[in-house]
Amino acid sequence: MAGFDMEFPDDLLSGLLNTPFETICEEALNEAVPILEKSTKEEVKKVLEHDGDSELVNSFKAGKAKKAKNGAWIVNVSPKGYSKTHIYTAKNGKGERTKRKYPISNALKAIWKEYGIAGQQAAKPFLGKATRNAEKNVLDTMQKVYEKKVGAE
Repeated sequence: MAGFDMEFPDDLLSGLLNTPFETICEEALNEAVPILEKSTKEEVKKVLEHDGDSELVNSFKAGKAKKAKNGAWIVNVSPKGYSKTHIYTAKNGKGERTKRKYPISNALKAIWKEYGIAGQQAAKPFLGKATRNAEKNVLDTMQKVYEKKVGAE
């Protein structure tokens, strides 16, 4: 039989054991979320038809990573604010089209694009595509942060 000797350095797991999990999660998500934000904006641009909707693209903002009540770490990219134009129409009580007198939230416009409006606008999903397009780069970025934090580099 052959002998097999292996020596482990004393600090082999020190990087992993001395780095709090919360620190790794927060930093990894905060490093990766700009990739998802960029991907989302690119996909929204592809589904827009009107110039008035172009403010929707820039309304997508990335949040900061935070710990949820159930212990999971989350971060989101979502539309913020309201439209600056009042060109949207609505039906009044008599079924006639009239101009809205109030601004529409960018979140509502995103919902209209994603799911459509029955009988008026076909759905043009963009959220799933944006997520799929960003997934590999997001995972790679999070892996790099993890390796840096635990001293694997």
